[in-house]
Amino acid sequence: MISTGAAADLAVTNVTVIDGTGGPAVPGRTVLVENGRIAAIQPAAHPVPAGTRRLAGRGKYLIPGWIDAHIHLIGAGQWRGLDNPPGVAIDFDAALSALHGFLYVGVTSVFDAGNNPDLIFKMRRRERSEEMISPRIFASGHALSWPGSWMAGTFHGVGVPDWPETRDVLDAQLAIQPDIQKLVMERFGLGPNPLTPALPERVMTKMVDYLKKRGVRTTAHAVKEDVARAVLAAGVDTLAHPVTTARASADFTNELARRQIPVATTLAVFEEIIRFGEDPGFIDTPLNRFVLGANEIAARQRKGPPLYASMGWTTWFKALWPFLSENVRQLHEAGGVLAVATDRSNGPLYLRELELLAELGIPPADIIAMATLNGAKFLGLEHELGSIAVGKRADLVLLHADPSADIRNAAAIAAVIKDGQLVDRAALRLPGNQAATP
Repeated sequence: MISTGAAADLAVTNVTVIDGTGGPAVPGRTVLVENGRIAAIQPAAHPVPAGTRRLAGRGKYLIPGWIDAHIHLIGAGQWRGLDNPPGVAIDFDAALSALHGFLYVGVTSVFDAGNNPDLIFKMRRRERSEEMISPRIFASGHALSWPGSWMAGTFHGVGVPDWPETRDVLDAQLAIQPDIQKLVMERFGLGPNPLTPALPERVMTKMVDYLKKRGVRTTAHAVKEDVARAVLAAGVDTLAHPVTTARASADFTNELARRQIPVATTLAVFEEIIRFGEDPGFIDTPLNRFVLGANEIAARQRKGPPLYASMGWTTWFKALWPFLSENVRQLHEAGGVLAVATDRSNGPLYLRELELLAELGIPPADIIAMATLNGAKFLGLEHELGSIAVGKRADLVLLHADPSADIRNAAAIAAVIKDGQLVDRAALRLPGNQAATP
């Protein structure tokens, strides 16, 4: 709490607070921030300590910062339209611009679910040492799979050897201190994807136990129900995707809800791939032009359709869409813990993820909780992040319009606050800002 007479760092005055828990909006509140944390939430009529910087909240809405619970940051071979500059293996500038794109739309925390450790952990170190402005970065580094399976040797995934040699790979991962370790248990064998070997359940169980005993949280790519059941039986903490390849059984959906297992939504990545095959012009929006730039949009329009067609994903993902979306809707209805996630590296796509959830009939207040407190639960950090409560980190977004009335109002951003500091959105490294610089 603020000590009597002492100035806070920041006061958002006379604002309507939407705290991220799914509860009703509370008007007429002043939120005080001190040392990067929420110090007080008080009636607007109460005095603000002298010398405190004020941010006018009258007529506006304060929410927790959004959390994207599944991204893959560009810069080291992840999908984007533009190639890295010649001779540049890791494009840190592109990675920073992508992080700024998330921050621009109010995403104040991201979890990278598989990447080149030389990229993602350097960016994490720079963010945590305040060498750069960025969302909070949580990362896995290498995703761990089975030789010949999904992500083994691609997207910086690693195929692990059999147990007990697996421990050597886990120890190497532990040395770089993943926040959450991503595990991949995917045998494919449907649609355009041929059957591949998958991480054996016995090895998965030993890996999860080994990591858990060393204090490392786990998430798993497991998009078939029987596989998802196996990873949960192994003790995995979260699911990196919903069940995708078929309609999930009511029994499994209810189990996820009963156990309160956080599940990342990842709808937008599927819709984006479908739309690249139908009309690649969808990506050319004012917000994407501002965040991505015209050159990258043109490159994605040129490369995206043939890329996904060659993989067979355009038609396959369209076939999967009814099952994926219905599984998400039913998990919400059952009381499950859905955490908003894009599986991408494009900040504006987060806003589309929110819209897709609304199109399933999920109330905006619930979507806000999914995008904030549930995201923190996915990270295992609900005691620190995800809601507006005294003592929590002051990651906040001030909006001109009420997102609990219409989730599209998430785009009406008045201010972004990360760790108690106002973000200068006009100074972020984005093509739209650079174009505006004389």
